[in-house]
Amino acid sequence: MLRILSIGIVLAITASTTRTAQAQRAPDMATLDRGDGISKFGVDLGFTSLDTPFYSSALRLELSGQYVLDSGLGFYGALPISRSFGDAPPPSPQAATALGNLELGLLFVVSSSPTVSWVFRGGVALPTADDDVDGVTTNYYAAWPRITDLALAAPNSIYGRLGISPLIHVDRVFLRLDLGLDIGDDDNDAADELVRINVGGGIDLGVVALSLELANIASLDDFDEDERFLHSLALTFRFMGEQLQPFLTIGAPLDDSTRNAVTFFVAGGIQFAP
Repeated sequence: MLRILSIGIVLAITASTTRTAQAQRAPDMATLDRGDGISKFGVDLGFTSLDTPFYSSALRLELSGQYVLDSGLGFYGALPISRSFGDAPPPSPQAATALGNLELGLLFVVSSSPTVSWVFRGGVALPTADDDVDGVTTNYYAAWPRITDLALAAPNSIYGRLGISPLIHVDRVFLRLDLGLDIGDDDNDAADELVRINVGGGIDLGVVALSLELANIASLDDFDEDERFLHSLALTFRFMGEQLQPFLTIGAPLDDSTRNAVTFFVAGGIQFAP
């Protein structure tokens, strides 16, 4: 895992021979990766409406931030906290407050043109998530506003998280593509290898930006027999202040099997760019 992370960082530094990062004003997307060339800190709160025998809803609070130097090299971190609600009797999962995995990592941003940037990132999700049944179930169902970060819900797991994202911002139109791989601890059967392929786009109207976001995640460990994909689609409204950028997003899973339990999710928050 360390070898893979090292290779990713070397590739990112090598890519700097094009251009260093340029802080674009391209709006963030609520359900996709956050990395770009701007230092920022944020708080997100997500609500997931559930239809299960044990939970009726779940909340997800996440603290996140990144600091990027003029060279394009930066570091980032994120920590989610979840809460579930339900009143089913034991042995069903009980309502609980659960801590997720703490993610820390490096990113490197280069600009190949005034309108196109590339974000390389490599991080580690540390095993801080709750590992009892109530905590594991709570973290999973609360993760839907950001299923791209499903690795932060896995118990007793260390994940190496690699990603590359091209960003395009032409006039008022902005696009983002995320390609990522989450490599789980080989000694933990619950830590699947996850592939992330996200895409989103929108229009920046100046005061507000609108984006449509498709998040897709797949488990490599399930490809042989029980192929498993998870997809979510979300619409985000972000108010584009110079320093403060509050947002609101609403979305739902696209998989029929998942929609039997997860009806929709709503998230909001605020981002501060000093």
